Amino acid sequence: KKMVVLSACLTAKTGKPLVARQFVEMSRIRIEGLLAAFPKLINTGKQHTYVETDSVRYVYQPMESLYLLLITNKSSNIMEDLETLRLLAKLVPEFCPALDEDGVREHSFDLILAFDEVMAMGHRENVNLQQVKTALEMESHEEKLHNMIRQSKMNEAKEEAKRRAHTIDAQKASRSKAGMGMSGMSGGGMGSAAGMFEDERKVNMPRPEPESDYGSMRKAAPPKGKGMVLGSKSKQSNDVLKAIQAEDALAGLSAPPPASKSRDERKQSHPAASNESVSLKVEEKIVVRVAQDGTLEGLEVKGELKMTVNDPESAYTRVQVKTGGDAGFQFKTHPNINRGLWTEETVLAHRDQAKSFPVGTELGVLKWRHANASQALLPLSVTCWASGKGNSASATIEYESEMAAHLPLSFVRISIPCGTAPKISDVGEGEARYNSKLEVLEWRIELIEGSNKNGSIEFTAPDTDPSSFFPIQVSFTASGTLSGLEVATVADARSSKPVAYAASYALEVEDYQIA
Repeated sequence: KKMVVLSACLTAKTGKPLVARQFVEMSRIRIEGLLAAFPKLINTGKQHTYVETDSVRYVYQPMESLYLLLITNKSSNIMEDLETLRLLAKLVPEFCPALDEDGVREHSFDLILAFDEVMAMGHRENVNLQQVKTALEMESHEEKLHNMIRQSKMNEAKEEAKRRAHTIDAQKASRSKAGMGMSGMSGGGMGSAAGMFEDERKVNMPRPEPESDYGSMRKAAPPKGKGMVLGSKSKQSNDVLKAIQAEDALAGLSAPPPASKSRDERKQSHPAASNESVSLKVEEKIVVRVAQDGTLEGLEVKGELKMTVNDPESAYTRVQVKTGGDAGFQFKTHPNINRGLWTEETVLAHRDQAKSFPVGTELGVLKWRHANASQALLPLSVTCWASGKGNSASATIEYESEMAAHLPLSFVRISIPCGTAPKISDVGEGEARYNSKLEVLEWRIELIEGSNKNGSIEFTAPDTDPSSFFPIQVSFTASGTLSGLEVATVADARSSKPVAYAASYALEVEDYQIA
C-alpha cells in the first residue's frame, strides 16, 4: 500500500465534521463513518496524539474547542504525518483567527486551499508556513496596475459628475430668477399668459373618439314608464354602472374622475405596514448523537432570542420573559442588557436606561444552552433494527415522538445510507424514495402530531452490509421550543405602557446523527 494521508479534517469535540479535505478517492459515506467513529476512540485519560483501527490511523491535535485530524492508512510514516500535522496546526490560526465552529465555516475555503498547498495526492509538499501564505496571497503586479487605472477612471467620472451637477444647479438658479421677474407683470399680462396656456392645453388635448352606437344608446334617456336598458351582456360591469347612472338622471351626482379613482386603487393595492412596534424571534437548535443500538449519547440544545425595534417610539422597551423552569438551561444576556434585572425578574432591558435599542436592526439579546439534556427533551427518537442474511441486508427504521401532541414536527427527513437501490416493503407514514446520486434512502413525513406519533419503514437492500446503513441523518422543524421560554409582555421602560409586539418560536435540527 502507498503511504498517504487520506483526509485532513477539522471537527468539533463532539465529532461533528466542519471541514474535511480528501486526497484520495473516497465516498462521502465512508468519510462520514470514519469521522463519526473518531470521538469514540479517544481516551481522554491518556496523553497521545494518534489512535489506530484495523484499517486507518487517526493523527490528531486539540485546538481549543476543535480537533485537527489527519486520517492515514496504517502503512503511512507517522513521523512525516506528525510533521504535516504540526505545519497544519500553524496554518489554521493564520487563516481562521476564531477557532470555533462559526469561524471555521466562515473561512472554510481558505482552509481547504491551505491544505491543498501542503499536500498533493496524499503526500506532503516541501513547503513551509511563509511559502504557503505567499502562494495564497496571490499578489499580481498586473492586477494592482489594473486596479489603479480603474480607480483613476472612477475618480475622474466622479469629478465630471460633480461639475455637471454644479452646471445644472446654476441653470436652475437662473431660471428661478427669470420666473420671479414674470411674477411682477400686470394683471393684463397675466391674463394674456393664462390665455396662452389655455390655448396650449386645447391644442394638446386629444380629440374625442367617435362614440359607438352602444355609447349613444347609453346616454339617451329612456321613455317614462320603460325599464332600464343595460346594454349587451358582453360589456364590463363598470359600463353597466355608468348606464344605470345615466338612465336614473342623477343631477349633480357625477362619478369621481378617473385620476382620483386610480389613486384610491393604488392605496388599496399597497398593504398596510405592520402594526407591531417590536418583533421578537425565539429560535432553538439541537445537536443529537445516538448510538447504533438507540442509546442517546448526547443532546445539546442551543437557543437565542432576537429583538427588532420597528418603531422609534418603542426603542426604550423592556421585555418580560417566562422560562420553562428547567435548571439545566444556562442563560446569558447581551452585554448591553441589565443583568441584575434579568437575574431578579427575568426582564430584558437596556443596561443604561437613558439609552435606547437600535431601530430596524435585529439584535440577539439572550442566549441559552443545555449541554447534557436527557431523553425526555428529545423531540423525536429514531431507532434502526438492521440484520443481514446472505449477501443482502434488511432494516426496520422506527420513529417515536412523545411531544408530538403539544409540539408537532414538520418536514421530517430521515436519510439512510444505502449503496444499492432497496426494495421497500412497508411505509407506515409519509413516503420514501431512493436517491441514486447521493446513494441515500430518504424517508419523508410532512407532519408528525398526536395522531401519528409512531411510525416505521421496512426495506431490504441487496449486496449490502447492515453496518453500511449508518450514519443515519435526521432533520425536522417545529413551531415551539424545548426550553419552554416565552415572551410574556413588552412595555415601555419609561411609562410602563404596553407596546404592540409580535413573537415567533422556531425549533430546528443543527445536526442529528445515528452512528
